[in-house]
Amino acid sequence: MTESTPVFREVIVIGAGWSGLLACKCMLEEGLTVVALEKRSDVGGLWCYTEDPDIITVMQNTKSTSSSCVTEMSDFPMPEEIGQFPKHAGVLNYLNSYCDAFNLWSHIRLDHCVMKVTKEDEIWRVRCENGQQFTSKFLIVCTGSVQKPNRDLEYSILRDFVGDVLHSSEFKSFVPEHKDKRVMLIGGGETASDVVEEWYDHVSRLIWCIPRGMHFFRKFAKMLPNRRPQALDKASSRMMKLIAPFTKSKPGLSWICKWTTNGSLLAYQGHGIAEWKNDAKFFRFFINKNGHVLDRVDYQRCIPKGAIKSVEGNTIFFCDGTEEVVDFIIQCTGYKTEFPLLPEEFQNVPLTHHYKFIFNVEDPTLAFIGYTRPVVGSISGLAEMQSRFVGKVFSGKCDLPPKKRRYQVAMQDKDFWDDHFKDSSQRLHGLVDGYTYLDDVGGLCGVKPDLWRLFWRNPRGWLVAVFAPYDGCSYRLNEPENEARALKQLKLQMTDTMSPTHMLLIMFLRLIWFDFWLNLLSEIKYRIQCAGWWKKIRDWQLVRGLDWCWQAPKRWLFDSVTRA
Repeated sequence: MTESTPVFREVIVIGAGWSGLLACKCMLEEGLTVVALEKRSDVGGLWCYTEDPDIITVMQNTKSTSSSCVTEMSDFPMPEEIGQFPKHAGVLNYLNSYCDAFNLWSHIRLDHCVMKVTKEDEIWRVRCENGQQFTSKFLIVCTGSVQKPNRDLEYSILRDFVGDVLHSSEFKSFVPEHKDKRVMLIGGGETASDVVEEWYDHVSRLIWCIPRGMHFFRKFAKMLPNRRPQALDKASSRMMKLIAPFTKSKPGLSWICKWTTNGSLLAYQGHGIAEWKNDAKFFRFFINKNGHVLDRVDYQRCIPKGAIKSVEGNTIFFCDGTEEVVDFIIQCTGYKTEFPLLPEEFQNVPLTHHYKFIFNVEDPTLAFIGYTRPVVGSISGLAEMQSRFVGKVFSGKCDLPPKKRRYQVAMQDKDFWDDHFKDSSQRLHGLVDGYTYLDDVGGLCGVKPDLWRLFWRNPRGWLVAVFAPYDGCSYRLNEPENEARALKQLKLQMTDTMSPTHMLLIMFLRLIWFDFWLNLLSEIKYRIQCAGWWKKIRDWQLVRGLDWCWQAPKRWLFDSVTRA
């Protein structure tokens, strides 16, 4: 192949990570010709681990923060042996098996790094570094949100720090240079939790700074000693959404999240740590689902801190009046999403200005998949729904509204989610309640389960669909050829999850405002924690001894037992 002989496909997908593979498969499912261009020599994207420091991947010991139930593809269940929270090697094997099962390999071009994208005469033209060219009618961008490390703090509040300022993207595991040193992390996301787990036993002092606060979930929930731990994100059935809506902070159920995450009904925002409290309501803020890392926070070896006031030399001054001397700073501040490959008119359009966060409003032949982030759920689950929607639109089976209406809807969605997450970090664009978003997009492309019709033709199946935890296969229930298989998978996922009796309990607790009273007590606890006299006595041996006794149930039920 030469530059003078471009290959035409109806759809070009840039990237063959998790989202790119989903996009490729869904285009084929709708009868479209497609090619996926991947710059690396293997598929998997972020989950294709390598020790090469110049390639951003997950860390050596990273596991999924979303359970297999909410992560697996709608028509390709994860094998049981992969575990509820698979490690990156298991995820990569699963993605390779997905390519095998749906014959995707012949549609993927590895070692094809895209150099430039243009559009001429309604045709997209993509040129790769190896000289090969491809043309198409439609273009899907799946390059992922983990691209350019966000290092803005180095040029602002950290500019006067005399030690090394690093970014989490530079690490795959603990580095010997940090042994017995004083290390500070900035950021409260799941990558920060991974770093804490890796660094905790090797450094002399670990300061964890979360400037805007954070909400935590533990991956596993264990309510009683006689019950085996269950994935907390499986508390996501349609009946659960009706009784305790996610968009209303899960009334009647948020106490379970506190209890199962930190062993205390007063553990506001899942942690109960004054330095990390913010004003955001439950489920109205990004949630760190690596809550087991809270077992490490002890004010001695891992010290929680809030916002930074100033920096002088290697001394960090915090807004609460305390200070710490540190040798290294690791920024767990995420990444910037940029599209330098696209034509200039598409590069600077915010993702939240796209129709349903997917289609470019001006030119809907351009779609973006895998950039919307759920508070609870999985990016892959949202990416599959987006891929199915795009496939139906590109194949002509589903129509988009006119441009004016697309723009109106895009702005309405942006305003709604901006207000919903107004207290969350503004750095995270495209943050949504995953299950609300899935039903919204699923309804537009006709795959949202028609529960009314299911009830009349299969009442038992309806009960399963309503009470089973979320699984992508529920969006296959409208397909006669897939209904039985989907119900079987949903029934499997129901094992040891919340029963109708539990739902009645949640309804009762909501009626008596149980969460309201707990929140009131939690506020009293927070004020005590912030009092000067408490800070003076909390490190007394007697007080620490009482605290050790108080946390005995937590250590028995949660620590180690529910670490994924």
